[in-house]
Amino acid sequence: MSAHTFWDGPYDGRCGPGRGIPFGSSSVQHGSAVFEGIRAYASTTGEPHLFRLDDHLIRLLGSARELGIRHAYDLDRLRELVIEATAASGLHDCYVRPGLFAADPVLSIDVGRLPFTLGVEVWPMAAPGAAARGPGVRLTVSPWCRPSPSSFPPRVKAVGTYVTSALAKSAAVAAGYDDALQLDPGSGRVAEATVSNVFLVRDCALHTPWLCDSLLAGITRDTVLTLARELGLAVYQGPVETEDVRAADEVFLTGTASELVPVAALDEHAYAAERPVFDTLATAFRNATTGARFTHPGWLTPVHATARTTTHQGA
Repeated sequence: MSAHTFWDGPYDGRCGPGRGIPFGSSSVQHGSAVFEGIRAYASTTGEPHLFRLDDHLIRLLGSARELGIRHAYDLDRLRELVIEATAASGLHDCYVRPGLFAADPVLSIDVGRLPFTLGVEVWPMAAPGAAARGPGVRLTVSPWCRPSPSSFPPRVKAVGTYVTSALAKSAAVAAGYDDALQLDPGSGRVAEATVSNVFLVRDCALHTPWLCDSLLAGITRDTVLTLARELGLAVYQGPVETEDVRAADEVFLTGTASELVPVAALDEHAYAAERPVFDTLATAFRNATTGARFTHPGWLTPVHATARTTTHQGA
């Protein structure tokens, strides 16, 4: 599986088609880049749509602002470029990753000195909803906590911070699990999985960790909360202990790339194979992403068939 890569504007020959960012870039050397992950889905009309595009791009702009990143983009320009890159890929069901990167090979951790440019990768994805129909993942509790809010703002999606997630994920896989819960470093409560938000069901009510505990405010997380309320489910955001997760009737993870994923076990504790609340929410999510039901203004942005001709691209 390969990605279609698009760059906005020329790089004076340094980053031509398929070449990527110079090794000396601050984004490569220090992880100083911000990004988003967005899904495109084939809708009920057959035309692909990007799901909650503006919400993702607003968060991208917020991440850049928090880190002091200089760039030349506003929301309208980002929207135009991401739509054009998605259209140019020719893909319908896909994962779209726009990011703001320092293209110049300047060794500096002062991001205020460096101009940042948009790049977009578009990856083909398996059939939507496949993970929801699977047997579920096995989790463990990672010894590696989420970064403290006093060390890094948890709402920022920065490339460099994901090394913490990689550390926790790799250790979990090496121990025979699929993923891991990461805890808040101050409270010791559940924050999120390595790249996913966490939900649990108790007595048909939906619970998820509150934003006080060092987790990313996921857009899929927000979608699930919205859909749950529309379905009449009781929804609670608050402190979640690891024992709350073990005692739950159902547990599942949410993320843009993975969508909704059931959890089969936490360490040696297995959950029941029946997951009625999860199944209901997974169906509602699928209907929302295709436009079949649960439509909201701004959730579905059509991808026009006209491909952009001025982007550099490679596969």
